[in-house]
Amino acid sequence: MVGYLRNRNVIVQPHNRGTAHGILLPLLRIAEMDPEAVLVLLPADHHVRNEEILIESLREAAELASAQPESIYLLGIEPDEPDAELGYILPASCSRGRPAAVLQFIEKPAQARARALIEQGALWNSFIMAASVRALLNLFDAAFDTAMKALQTLEGAQLDEAYRHLRPVDFSRDVLSGNESVLRVLRVPRCGWTDLGTTSRVEATLRRLANDAIGPTVRPYFPTHLILAEQCSRRLSRTDGRAAGAADILA
Repeated sequence: MVGYLRNRNVIVQPHNRGTAHGILLPLLRIAEMDPEAVLVLLPADHHVRNEEILIESLREAAELASAQPESIYLLGIEPDEPDAELGYILPASCSRGRPAAVLQFIEKPAQARARALIEQGALWNSFIMAASVRALLNLFDAAFDTAMKALQTLEGAQLDEAYRHLRPVDFSRDVLSGNESVLRVLRVPRCGWTDLGTTSRVEATLRRLANDAIGPTVRPYFPTHLILAEQCSRRLSRTDGRAAGAADILA
């Protein structure tokens, strides 16, 4: 998809200084180009077996963010099983079809705690969200003032040098946590979602795909993948040409 983007729309941070700065840099650049932009944030290391379910929820989140630009909408996946390697979102209610307030984030709980959280209605934190650029920038408090000034004004070698002096900051732990009042979570039905952040998860996903390919009819096995930004852009353009033009995709 990058091949179809203009150079100014491909924003790369010079060094890894945590997900908070990795999100802040493109937010600032996008706000300069379109202060009213509605964004979809998409991690790059996910796999989804049923793409239609996730895309439908993502479309709904983008529409809600366009209609209510002061709120941030997260996608919470209904868990298949207790998983101690994933983050969880505890919503204020368990109803489907309506966004719920966020009570708490729990990062990588022990297996027993993960099981108890699921019984309480907790969801896997997919780290997929939709929001206006203004709502997302409002999450960054005064502690980011120096970084914001540097990232807004510097380019090239100067930006590279400024990045070297930034301390790593995690977006979920250090930015989202504490801002629950502006966060809403949409419950996504089970869709075969998994985080591919470790080699063991990649191996497990490939094994499942291989097993799926074995059945009454022998089918060739091809590892499938989902390019979320491309899928989102295509689906939004089918359903709402205006939304597709307003949505900036961060992959």
